[in-house]
Amino acid sequence: MDAGSKPKEETQISWKPEIIEIEAPPISKELKKRWSHFIRKVYETDPLTCPKCQGKMRIISFINQPDVIKKILQHLGLWEESHAPPGRSQEEKKESTFDPSYSQLL
Repeated sequence: MDAGSKPKEETQISWKPEIIEIEAPPISKELKKRWSHFIRKVYETDPLTCPKCQGKMRIISFINQPDVIKKILQHLGLWEESHAPPGRSQEEKKESTFDPSYSQLL
C-alpha cells in the first residue's frame, strides 16, 4: 500500500446466482414426420396406423421408466426374461488355439 493511498474497501456481493430451468425446444412437425418415415422404412409398417382397424393413431405419452415398461409388457404377456448365454463346456475351454504369428511378444 502506498503512503498516500486509501485502503481498498472490501466489496460484498448482494446478489446470488439464480438457477433457471430451461425447457427443451418443442419438436418440430418436420422432425416428427421424419421419425415416422424412418420407422416405416426400417420396420416396413407405419407406427401411427392401427394394425387392427388401419385408423390413424397419435402419441399421447412416452414411458421411459424401466419398471413401468416391464409391468406393462408382463401384463400383455410380451415380457421375456433375458438369460445369460450358455456356458462353455470344459472341453471347449481346453480347445484354445495359439498361433505365435499373432503374438507381438515374439
